[in-house]
Amino acid sequence: MNRNRILTISAMALILVGLFTMVSCKSSGMAMTSRGQLFKINIYAPDKLAEGGEGNIDVVLSNRGVNNVQDILADVELPPQVIVLDQTNDRGITSTHDPGSSVYHYTMGNLQPGEDSHIRFRVRTAFGTLMETGQISVTAWQKDLPGDKLFRKTTIALQR
Repeated sequence: MNRNRILTISAMALILVGLFTMVSCKSSGMAMTSRGQLFKINIYAPDKLAEGGEGNIDVVLSNRGVNNVQDILADVELPPQVIVLDQTNDRGITSTHDPGSSVYHYTMGNLQPGEDSHIRFRVRTAFGTLMETGQISVTAWQKDLPGDKLFRKTTIALQR
């Protein structure tokens, strides 16, 4: 092969690796913006809980980049198999929830580089006949994110 063909194939391989990395990061709760912000969503929930068991679901929104992430909106949707006993969040986070709804809305003004924002739910499970809960889903919107949003999902299995 000539030199130009090798360079072209190498460049295309690098582009494909970059695209794969961006797509896999976004679906795993992490995205990089053009302004040097690395925004992450982590959900820490018990892998398994017994029927009627209690535990914490922690949602952590993180900035691991070099610039502030501003004007973040986040929704946490909990499945019907999870009963919220208590909900707390860090200072600087505004929380709204409509009674009877399974969606909690949050607004954060500014997330500094290296800073985390924490949201905690104290929950009790009610699996009924199911083997695991429905999806616990977190979606964050911010204008600098690819596609303007980032998401992360998990479930809790029934402990036997």
